[in-house]
Amino acid sequence: MKKTLLGLMIVLAIAIVVGVYYLFTNLDAIVEAAIEKFGSEAVRTSVEVDQVGIRLAEGAATISGLSIANPDGFSLPKAFELDKVEVDINLEKTDKQQIAIDLINIASPRVFYEINADRKGSLNVLKDNMGLGAGASSDSSSSGSSTAGTGEAPIRLSIGRFVFKDASLHARVVPLNDKTYDLKLPSLVLNDLQGTPEQISRQVLDRLIEHAKNEIRKQGLDRELAEIKAKAQQRLDEEKAKLEQQADERIEEEKKKAEDKLKNLLGR
Repeated sequence: MKKTLLGLMIVLAIAIVVGVYYLFTNLDAIVEAAIEKFGSEAVRTSVEVDQVGIRLAEGAATISGLSIANPDGFSLPKAFELDKVEVDINLEKTDKQQIAIDLINIASPRVFYEINADRKGSLNVLKDNMGLGAGASSDSSSSGSSTAGTGEAPIRLSIGRFVFKDASLHARVVPLNDKTYDLKLPSLVLNDLQGTPEQISRQVLDRLIEHAKNEIRKQGLDRELAEIKAKAQQRLDEEKAKLEQQADERIEEEKKKAEDKLKNLLGR
């Protein structure tokens, strides 16, 4: 009996060791799958990741090739392309109720913002989708809301610094004669973000949408003014050419009259 019990303990110990080894050696793949699954549920569209690299000892993670598809009803295929996201996790302050992050750094992302024929913005729809996936309550603004109906307090994030820099923006505005804009977004730096993942995502998207609209307004106004000036110059050039032609024709007429008059005088 003792030998049997000892054998079971050894098998159990081996199973635990193998399980822990599998967990840590496959942690990157597990996190990658979790980001795609829960991210897609959160925004109600496709989220894809090329690679995840986690360095537990350093409290650091890198997410490469993160892309988020645009919701239905928009022609641009993607909303975001993030080549590299760097995350510094504060392990000392992280517990079951809160994940403490010192820094999230996103460099050179590509943002695609479309306003469709119904005057709906793609990023606005993504923001509105936050908290609606996986059966969660649509009211994610309440700090006391539960997670997906489980009755448990939601996990909260504490982000010391969020950096979104060197971003390019490709915008399409269907109601404005389907015009497109390729712009640069000013850097977005946010400090001391607190709340659920949905709340913080909405805060960030609010600022990004604000930046995108400001740049579109500025670029749109500049473009409209340039078009107005070009049209005015074209009309001016056309009128000038018309006046020059009329002047040339008048000169020819006067010249012919002078020649005829001279002939008549000389003929006498």
